[in-house]
Amino acid sequence: MTSRAQVWLLVAIFAMMATLQIGLAGRQCLWVDEIFSVAIATGHSLEHPAAAADPSKGDFVEPTQAVSAKELHRYLEHDSPPASPARIVRAVLLSDTSPPLYYLLLYVWTLIVGTSDIVLRLFSVAFYLASFPFFVGIARRTVGKNAVVPACLLFALSPLGLYFSGEGRMYSLFLFCVVLTAWTSLVLNQKGGRILVPALWIIGSAAGFLTHYFFIFPWAAMVAFLLLNPGAFGRGRLVACVFLIGLAILPWYARSGMSAGHWRITQGWLQLRPTEFNRFRAVRNHFLQFFSSGGAGLWDGKRWSALLSMALFAFVAGVMIWRLRLRLFAGERVLLVLWFVLVCAAPSVIDLFQHTYFTNNPRYTFVALPAACLLAGLGLSTFQQRTALGILALILVFWTPAIINIYQQRSRGGESFRDVARMASSADNSSALILVHSIPGGVLAVARYGDGGSSLASWIQQLGNRKTPGSIQTLVAGRPRILFIVAHPLEEPRPEEQWLRANAAVAHEQWIDRIKMIDFRPRNAATF
Repeated sequence: MTSRAQVWLLVAIFAMMATLQIGLAGRQCLWVDEIFSVAIATGHSLEHPAAAADPSKGDFVEPTQAVSAKELHRYLEHDSPPASPARIVRAVLLSDTSPPLYYLLLYVWTLIVGTSDIVLRLFSVAFYLASFPFFVGIARRTVGKNAVVPACLLFALSPLGLYFSGEGRMYSLFLFCVVLTAWTSLVLNQKGGRILVPALWIIGSAAGFLTHYFFIFPWAAMVAFLLLNPGAFGRGRLVACVFLIGLAILPWYARSGMSAGHWRITQGWLQLRPTEFNRFRAVRNHFLQFFSSGGAGLWDGKRWSALLSMALFAFVAGVMIWRLRLRLFAGERVLLVLWFVLVCAAPSVIDLFQHTYFTNNPRYTFVALPAACLLAGLGLSTFQQRTALGILALILVFWTPAIINIYQQRSRGGESFRDVARMASSADNSSALILVHSIPGGVLAVARYGDGGSSLASWIQQLGNRKTPGSIQTLVAGRPRILFIVAHPLEEPRPEEQWLRANAAVAHEQWIDRIKMIDFRPRNAATF
């Protein structure tokens, strides 16, 4: 293939990738983490202690009585006048355990184009698409010309990439920072650079550290690569760049260190053992999720397609290791190996020492996807061209059911807030009280998708504002029906549900994905 033909083929791959990403962006409702993103980016802290809430600074305050859903919308919209960037940083310190860069950029984005679902998702899609040119540059410098197109096709059509790249969280920005820093690391190694490239390496690294704390793992791989094989970039200059990065991120890390131990509503959720958790399977998934169409529980996968896609990748890996042997770790390729291994192994190591369950969350190793695709592209390039094309075509065929299933999902995280809210706030339920047991993000999600005039009450157990029987009796008094919704409860007790089951009749109970809705009626009267 000529260079010109390759360029046009890469343009076509990018167009296909963009079509898939943008087409998915508006199909699914937001889940609690994405609701949280909108709230923080508009200057509203959600997960602080009840006593720490400052309504004048936009902090969430649990209403003492039922309110209209429309009244809760303000936590997902910009104030008038809008909050300042300083208030965004304050909300991050109060509510989140991640750095603030994603929220500050999202703040600017939503000020310009609004806070709709598709706007939130397109912000993430834009960063994922922006990483593609740098991914191509990394491919050309590490795996050779024959591996560029296969690697790019895998990156563009990866089910895992499709799933996470459009999520309204910081992971696409995180991946962009990783890819940008990897590309600049390779340029520094091969060509050096006086000001521009080192400056870009510093900016990409600092941005990564201010986007997600797990940036340390891919960044460590890049620093190790430059230390082991400095090339045209001397080790002294590398140390100077690292020092400048430390200065750039020090103000945030010094300040966040003081707030790290503060209580938040979802404090300790990573210490909760997931249902049917198997550590070996979770660790295995962190290394294999990039190649399988199974989705590691993120979407409904076809077992046959997952097994066949894994078998093909295993075959490619075996042939690559046999044919390349130690050359797999030679020169620039060692960066890909270090990048992939360090990122995939990090959650398991953290769990071992902290007794947590990071390995149950595929998103924490998402940024190893580019390295995985590049290594797979390198493996395919060790075959004859026709054989490589045949294997690549079969992989994409086996990935297709996963892409279809992702498109067919009603929501991410199994939380169909749009369906639940519309059902609860339908005309037939106009006289009912919607009582939501959840964290603040779940309460606001129901309010976001329901009828604005619906009567909605929250029960956020972690805040400690509600007591039974007094609080529940006050909330339900005079109501002919209670539509009780349980969403994202984090294993907190539900005393109000126990009271309702003991003092009311269950007219209907159903699960909508992972959200439970119960229709309670008075037993011997028209109203409670």
